[in-house]
Amino acid sequence: MVPLAAGWLASPLMHPLPHLGDGLTGHALFLDVDGTLLDIAPSPDGVEVPAGMVALLQQLSRRLDGALAFVSGRTIAAIDRLFAPLKFPAVGVHGGELRLNGEHVTADEGLVAELQRVLPRLREAIAAAPGVWLEDKHCAIALHYRNVPERGREVLNAAELVVAGLGPQFGVLMGKCVVEIRPRHMTKGASLRWLMDRPPFRGRTPIFAGDDVTDEDAFAVVNQLGGVSMRVGPGAATAATYRVADPGQLLRWLQEVA
Repeated sequence: MVPLAAGWLASPLMHPLPHLGDGLTGHALFLDVDGTLLDIAPSPDGVEVPAGMVALLQQLSRRLDGALAFVSGRTIAAIDRLFAPLKFPAVGVHGGELRLNGEHVTADEGLVAELQRVLPRLREAIAAAPGVWLEDKHCAIALHYRNVPERGREVLNAAELVVAGLGPQFGVLMGKCVVEIRPRHMTKGASLRWLMDRPPFRGRTPIFAGDDVTDEDAFAVVNQLGGVSMRVGPGAATAATYRVADPGQLLRWLQEVA
């Protein structure tokens, strides 16, 4: 497959995938949120859902017989607030939370308890770093430094020190101006594979769109399954087979295939 040209989305992608415009028959759609469906904002609470997006996603889900899922670093509760009243299948906190057919599955609570015990140490570590803020996602802890990008190395060092004390079952995940500490087995790729083994996703060809290094393991899984992986945004090397310029172009493509 030839990667998407930076300037235009639909024509290069539709050529190798002519059936996408024909009711999405046989496909499953997985969508990251921040930087993919929505433009990134200075804080997670500052994002805006474009007018008509909820209705579009409802239409896509119907065409896919329910085989549409959000795959995000956000909690599932935060995803639901953004896209209310939608309650789609979802991967939250990079795999720490899963929802399918109304059933909500969370990460190993023993590991979560270990993670929660280091919260005071992390709060103390960032107290001397104005502009850095901590987000407790229960099964992961995120340290955001979007407003003070020069503190990135300092934040990473603090996270790595804490993880060294937690043990090998925990790891550091770096995203766009955010560092997260979470159990190593929690990944978007593992969660996407879990969904693909179950209805309504089972037996379909996956399509996944994401924008960050945190999506790369999911791109790899989709490629292994013979699906379509799309990286949104310019620049970084990626395992994705297609590149989309920005969330606006992805939205236009979704409107076409819907």
